[in-house]
Amino acid sequence: MTALLALGAVLRLVFLGARSLWFDEASTLILARLPLGLMPGLLVRNEMNPPLYYALMHVWLKLFADPRLALRLFSAFCGIAALAAFKPLAERLLPPRARLLALFFAAFSSFWIHLAQDGRVYSLLLLVSVVWLRVVWDLSEKPTAKRWAAYALLSALGLHLHYYFAFPLAAEAAWLGWRFRGEPRQRPAFLAAHAAAAALFAPWLPHLAAQVRAHAADKTVGDALTPAHLLDSFGTMFFDVTFLGLALPHWLNAAIGAGFAALAAACGFAAPADARERRARDFALVSIAAPVVLIALAELIARRPITQARYFVPLSPLAYLLAARALAAPARGTRAARVALEAVAVAGVAGYFASGKLVDPRLDALAGAIRRGSPAGAPVVYVDMYDYLPMRAYYLPERRNLLVASAGEGMDFSAIPPYDGVLDAAKTRALGSCVVVDVKRRLGAQTVWTGTGAQLAGLLERTP
Repeated sequence: MTALLALGAVLRLVFLGARSLWFDEASTLILARLPLGLMPGLLVRNEMNPPLYYALMHVWLKLFADPRLALRLFSAFCGIAALAAFKPLAERLLPPRARLLALFFAAFSSFWIHLAQDGRVYSLLLLVSVVWLRVVWDLSEKPTAKRWAAYALLSALGLHLHYYFAFPLAAEAAWLGWRFRGEPRQRPAFLAAHAAAAALFAPWLPHLAAQVRAHAADKTVGDALTPAHLLDSFGTMFFDVTFLGLALPHWLNAAIGAGFAALAAACGFAAPADARERRARDFALVSIAAPVVLIALAELIARRPITQARYFVPLSPLAYLLAARALAAPARGTRAARVALEAVAVAGVAGYFASGKLVDPRLDALAGAIRRGSPAGAPVVYVDMYDYLPMRAYYLPERRNLLVASAGEGMDFSAIPPYDGVLDAAKTRALGSCVVVDVKRRLGAQTVWTGTGAQLAGLLERTP
């Protein structure tokens, strides 16, 4: 197990700075650099996340000269800590024969490695989730005042990291309520712990309401939780090659997710060795299934899709536990299934690193070409917001970086200090000499060209 932990740590650190900063990381960087007093206002307009992670990054970034490395190094440390915390969780919830396999899935999880190399909140959310699940299980087996306090604090912490933590929290609250249904002495502690978690999160509720209003018409929040999307999300936990997603068949991850669903179902029908192992199995099954049901109900109520695969981060440790439990059972066909899923996991790691290399937009090279090919004072205009934000935040900060208004759906780029970077038609036409970045070649054959605002405005008017 020690060798697996060490190898997993290496996989989370290798090639950490190889990929270009991407749009969401640039958003993190911009928010984290703001004075803390200004952060909530821009966070409400440009994100659908709570503020804690950005506040932590505000302090963390000051320790490093390279902010991209700083963001990713923090995530890598969280990813390594999450892997280390997964080991005792597996020891509590699995029979001895399944623990090594669960740790293998976690160490070779391309999904977890991706989170650990991405400057976003999800690696920290994973760490909190793994520790929290361990506390929930220990609490359900032997409640103490310290465990109730840890449960309340970790629950509040999870809510301050990501709103989707509310779904597993609701599921575990139901689990604990069921476990202590015959123990009246635990009811005051149960109520006090959940009241404390709610009270710690309550100050942010007005900002959450403002975020919901600001993003009510945003179509990029997520995808509908269809069976195919759900299977794809679970498949991604074992085979995350995000950067090659457009080149691979859409059914591939869903097929892997269907294999996991079959393993989870096998766990449900298997006969555990004793009562404690039955509780451990039921805990894992309820903890992964109940949040999915609650999310589906939330989408029905909201009448809009609100889900992305990475939002299932708190459920991923349970997926590895259930897969290991099913594959370690002495049943016919489990050896071949185990080898197949191990091969998928290793292929996912190789595919993750290969896809990062092959699909990377190489924005450092783009910034260098712009510097060499245009006067130092020439503004840079982007046709696509996914290039605009990383260039403005990191690669070309000394230039005035501008975005055509039609490319800014769902984001309030005009609010980003210290200047308004959004160009409407009139501002574009009056711009004068500029550098146009059109990586997707919407307007012509060139990705980067020098011209005038009037020329750009004319091309935009003629392009549907």
